[in-house]
Amino acid sequence: MNTCLVTGTGSGLGKSIFNSLPSNSFSLNRKNRSFTLDLLREKGVNTIIHAAFGGQGGYEQFNIEDYFKYVDDNILLTKELLDIPHDRFIYISSLAVYETSPNNYKTTKLYCEAMVNKLGNNPLILRCPAILNKNMRKNNLIKIIEDNNPKISLTPNSTFNYITDKDIIEVINNPQVKGTLDFTASNNIQLSEIVDIIGKKVTYGNYTFTTPKTLTPYLNKTSKQVLQEFLRERKK
Repeated sequence: MNTCLVTGTGSGLGKSIFNSLPSNSFSLNRKNRSFTLDLLREKGVNTIIHAAFGGQGGYEQFNIEDYFKYVDDNILLTKELLDIPHDRFIYISSLAVYETSPNNYKTTKLYCEAMVNKLGNNPLILRCPAILNKNMRKNNLIKIIEDNNPKISLTPNSTFNYITDKDIIEVINNPQVKGTLDFTASNNIQLSEIVDIIGKKVTYGNYTFTTPKTLTPYLNKTSKQVLQEFLRERKK
């Protein structure tokens, strides 16, 4: 049977991917990192799916309290994973690599992409936007869905691009897909439209979040369609 190693399985995408795999798959977290890496350096795996990112999260990587921990959780861990014998390496990157202004998150993703392309076997890099899944942590979207009187930090003209964990699971299950992909929906959606779809009265903030537009979106569906699909799944 094919064996997989997945990182970032505590929540979000990593958890969704791991739960979709056979029982002989391996999960790597902070507690079992040393043991798992030592074990798999000897026996290897067929596929490594690196979905973890250590830090404050997303685009907010401007203030780092412990620089060694930040580097260890991201760059050094990626190198240790690449040292495991493997047939295929899948790295979950971000559209943040297209940000015009420098920030730690963007730079770290680019460093890790370069290592995966240089040292990984049959690398697949997915540059992802916001990923909707039932295991996601509470963010502005979930506040709008769940809170009675949601207060968010963003302006109504903020833009998002949405995909789901199922979209990613589908592509990683296709061994023919390789290279670096802008794994996005066919267009972005404004926050004001998201609020209208959900049907909530929202108190907006002052920060405008802008999702970069990509030239070659991968999915043949819009962010609006992805959001509606996600909302239907939540009701089941």
